[in-house]
Amino acid sequence: MKVFGLFQRNQGLLFIVGFLSLSGIGFSNQAEPLELYLPFPEDLRSIEDNQISVIKNLDSQNQLNSNTKENSSKEQDLNTKTVSSSEIVKDPKTKPPTKKKKEKLDPSLGSFQKGKSYLTRNQKSKAETEFSESANKEGGKSNQAKIENTNLFSLDGKDQESIGIVEKMEDPDAKIKAQFEMARSLDRMGKPDSEEKAYKEYLKLINDFPKHATLTPKSHYAIAVLLLRKKEFKPAAYHLVTILKEYKDADEFLPSHYQLGRLYESPWLERDLERSKKYYEIYLRESEGKITNPGLDFRRETKERLKMMDYPI
Repeated sequence: MKVFGLFQRNQGLLFIVGFLSLSGIGFSNQAEPLELYLPFPEDLRSIEDNQISVIKNLDSQNQLNSNTKENSSKEQDLNTKTVSSSEIVKDPKTKPPTKKKKEKLDPSLGSFQKGKSYLTRNQKSKAETEFSESANKEGGKSNQAKIENTNLFSLDGKDQESIGIVEKMEDPDAKIKAQFEMARSLDRMGKPDSEEKAYKEYLKLINDFPKHATLTPKSHYAIAVLLLRKKEFKPAAYHLVTILKEYKDADEFLPSHYQLGRLYESPWLERDLERSKKYYEIYLRESEGKITNPGLDFRRETKERLKMMDYPI
């Protein structure tokens, strides 16, 4: 009898396939010894131990590599963060946060506001005191406080105090405004002596101060109206014509036409109704559709006067 043996190992399992070939008739009473060339049991154990050892070694190596990669990744992230932080600190474009500057209080503001509050209650003496205090302090409201006091002092007949304030002012714009307020306050008093003082102060603004686009024509117009009240028509005409020639962009330009119409309609040696009518018509035509200051709007009066001139009583 011949014995053929085939050994195959798969995942710790042994499969033995034997093929026996019998020759002759019948069996022998004594079996021949079976020779199996298998790695069992001692050799098989050694192979299994070796395989287990190799597997463990591979697992250890894989774990080591994994830990190494993880540590390397963490170290890289740490380095990246460190570099980024250092770059942020060293970046010249990065500016440190700036602290907000505290706003400086205007020392002249408080007293000025108090003075305006007293004026709303018609408490002029208290207002004058507060404005004086504001004027003596360096601040943005100092000049305005001086202008307010020139107005109040003039209304109270303290024109010398007003003149003193104006003369001491250094800011040219504030100075001419104070001069105009003083003259206008004297004019508003409506008394003959105060009107004369107002006339002088208006003339001073026109002649002694640089030309002002707003206040110079206002002064000419104020003088003309003041003189018309006094029936001094010729000097009034001079100031009105000056506005027509030199200040065509002024608010008083069109109203000056109305005042000239009134002037030539009035009874005096140079009365001229045709000229008066022309001035009225120019005023109505040029002022149509325009928004004017209520104190300078004479359209209704002009229409009435034109009707009277067309249909005299």
